[in-house]
Amino acid sequence: MRALRSSTRRGPRPADRAPSRLLGATAVVSVAFLGANALAYVFTVAAARLLAPAAYGELAALLSVLLVGSVPASGAQTAAALHLGGRAGDERTVARLHAATAQLGLAVALLGLVLVPLLVEGLHLPAATAAVWLAVLLLPQTMVQGYQGLLQGAGRYRRLAFVTVVFGVGKLLGGVAGLLLGGTTTAALAGMTLAAVVAAGAGWLTAGRPGLARGTRSVSVAALHAAGALLGFTVLLNLDVLLARHHLPAAVSGEYAVAAILTKVAFWLPQGVGVVLLPKLADAAGRQRALPAALAAVGGLGGVLTLGTALVGEAALPLVGGSAYGDTLGSATWVFAALGTLLALAQLLLFSGIAASDRLATAAVWSAAAVEAVVVEVLAATGRLSLLSLACTALLSAAALVACGLVRSRRVRSVPAMTADGIVPATGP
Repeated sequence: MRALRSSTRRGPRPADRAPSRLLGATAVVSVAFLGANALAYVFTVAAARLLAPAAYGELAALLSVLLVGSVPASGAQTAAALHLGGRAGDERTVARLHAATAQLGLAVALLGLVLVPLLVEGLHLPAATAAVWLAVLLLPQTMVQGYQGLLQGAGRYRRLAFVTVVFGVGKLLGGVAGLLLGGTTTAALAGMTLAAVVAAGAGWLTAGRPGLARGTRSVSVAALHAAGALLGFTVLLNLDVLLARHHLPAAVSGEYAVAAILTKVAFWLPQGVGVVLLPKLADAAGRQRALPAALAAVGGLGGVLTLGTALVGEAALPLVGGSAYGDTLGSATWVFAALGTLLALAQLLLFSGIAASDRLATAAVWSAAAVEAVVVEVLAATGRLSLLSLACTALLSAAALVACGLVRSRRVRSVPAMTADGIVPATGP
């Protein structure tokens, strides 16, 4: 009896607790990322109400540029998470990753400053000040994502969630404060920049106050390779909405944009799975164990959301955007939930390809975007483009990308070793 009581006090074995810890980490990260994206949406709504239409158009255009400028930061975050591979890492390794992020942030910010005249001309900005603040903002934002990558790679998911929330709340408060105090796009971007600086300081403290070290070339190259793939995926993720705006009548494109909110919900809802999974993809054994279960989890969650949207039917779109929407799409709103699910699956497979140094994964993403654009152009030229045909084209492009990713994930057997010297290219086919 004494032995039995002792065994009972010890509780479950670590192996028994591992799935629950993984599920808890996924839930915490998912909530944090969903919250951050919701806060970004709140900011756009507030800006639309506080700014005149012309000024809001200026801000929206610059925020789109910011989205593209943030892709190298996402590459740095991905490279750091893969490099650490779920381990804390020694001080020198972390310092090298930190230094590589700082170098990348400075390079992106300087490039942004160089491109200010082109932004002023191309976006018809009334002055260069807003574009300058946008370029400056890229530095602290890159640093924040670098710290997120360090925490993600070390498996410190609660700290990662904390930094994510601080960054999201800070950008909302800073941007809204700028709008209230200055009433201009420049003031909004200045407030967001100051908030990002504070978030970067919080990220540095939360990540353990990492130092700087030399020998960053291999890490920087890995970050740029990841950024190329992620840029293609960012284009694909937003391409259908842009094509709808370009080709469809204004009212129909507005309905498409509202329906695309369901795509974003289905895409962002399982983001915690990808964040927790990424460090486990650093070696072949981890990928073989984790990827199938992650794909099943994301597919299952998306399937439930798609089925629920189908059951709601014609009432789904009015629930999202109001009674003014839904006449054109009718009960086919489920297509957008299915599209978001396929894009979430494609993102997981893209992470797997990046981890395996599979350059065909990057080519597949850009090819999917190109094919989607060409098909839509053909449909528009022949008079067969509609809201539903555009959505189905995007759906088929995402499905083809998922199928390609599944084939490539089975063919790639050898993966890069995440060593102190960087990434060793895979030797598989």
